[in-house]
Amino acid sequence: MVRKHIITSLFLIVFSLMGLSGVKSNDAPFCRRLDEKATGDMAKYSLHGDANGPLYFSGISCAITHRNKVLCAMEMVSFDTTARVFDYYNGEEIAISKAYFWLDEKDNETPIVAFGSQASADKYKADKGYGVILDYTGLTDRELN
Repeated sequence: MVRKHIITSLFLIVFSLMGLSGVKSNDAPFCRRLDEKATGDMAKYSLHGDANGPLYFSGISCAITHRNKVLCAMEMVSFDTTARVFDYYNGEEIAISKAYFWLDEKDNETPIVAFGSQASADKYKADKGYGVILDYTGLTDRELN
């Protein structure tokens, strides 16, 4: 009986530590505000821009949620004109207004990814077999967590 409790405790500790690592099981970072521009593998999920100062986010969904719920109208305009994302396939920086976004409509924990062209976004969607492709206006109109 004690052995079961020890094994269960170790199991819970390991999974708790996995949650603190800042990386989801699909290698996407947890969506959070950053102190500086994302680099490395995190960049393909990230967004950076300006609204009364620089803004950096590890994920597109938390950046859009911040835009929609925290920024005033003038800050939104600044954000919309300065925000940049990275093409998921080639890492090229893209103005957010020119990007296409894939998101999983059924799982809001799945990271949103950006593409420089509709064709690239459609290819990703076809490879995944699910999801929806949106432009920036469609994305900002969504209620994201």
